[in-house]
Amino acid sequence: MVEKYHSGYWAGFVSRIILNQYYGKRTSFEKNYLRPIGMEDTSTIEIEADEEEYDETHFRCIEAVLAGCDWYESRIWELWSKGDERIKPRSARAISRITGISRQEILAVVKRIKEQINDEYTLRNNRSQLLGNHLRGGDRLED
Repeated sequence: MVEKYHSGYWAGFVSRIILNQYYGKRTSFEKNYLRPIGMEDTSTIEIEADEEEYDETHFRCIEAVLAGCDWYESRIWELWSKGDERIKPRSARAISRITGISRQEILAVVKRIKEQINDEYTLRNNRSQLLGNHLRGGDRLED
């Protein structure tokens, strides 16, 4: 027993027990001592948001993508995003029922357009960041 104590066996054994108690999902330690993260009062924190700029850029991206689409895809997107008097917005099932186009086709078109919009937004966002860095002189290599 003394040999095991001096060899470090017990220290490893005890540390493993402590780790199991701390990280275990069904232990009383977790229930009694771990506190959830984010319990601070967030009502006093003000976050600066450029929602107006985001919305404007986002709408420009949507318009740019829809300008390059066929009438079929743009009409499906219009029905998907805004709806109609008989079609509820964002309902592929309702669009399918009224138009006779399969629900899978509608969802595939919407997915393609969403991906194109995201790509366009990323491209415009990266372009504006690059131009902004260039104009401010940031991240330039010196000759």
